[in-house]
Amino acid sequence: MSHESVLGCVQDTLGELCSGIHVSSPQRIYVDVPPEHSVRANRLMFEKLQGRLATATGCDARDRVEVLYHYCMDRDGVVVTIRTWANKPELRLDSVAPFLPAADWIEREIHDLLGVVFVDHPDPRRLILADEWPEGVFPLRRDFPDRVEKPKEASAPETSRSAKP
Repeated sequence: MSHESVLGCVQDTLGELCSGIHVSSPQRIYVDVPPEHSVRANRLMFEKLQGRLATATGCDARDRVEVLYHYCMDRDGVVVTIRTWANKPELRLDSVAPFLPAADWIEREIHDLLGVVFVDHPDPRRLILADEWPEGVFPLRRDFPDRVEKPKEASAPETSRSAKP
């Protein structure tokens, strides 16, 4: 199948759910999907079009955080990206991990680094940031401070050593 055929299948399957489709090269197709249609579009991409989720990425775009799910269409040599977003300040987006286990850790990483809350995620614990990392500070956000205060470490009690005579 050619990239034109993949594009036709994507348009036929996701057409009503997307707000735009952009072809950046014969191997790259971007599909803009409003947040309320993200789960359905990703499910169709995975189950009906048999895309293999390679990864997901996030990007702080000032008034929102974009979340991009990248699907490989291995037989065709084409990557189809579902591009959706979570609006600031809430930054909430429905999780695709309940039906797409490959998204589990990726959504957790995006939460740790950009602050997107994935609603109904099966395991929303931190994944890559230390437990002591300050709440509400996300290292890949535009508003990330120049310096993050480290939590004060508890000091070990002083022990006295008595010299043996």
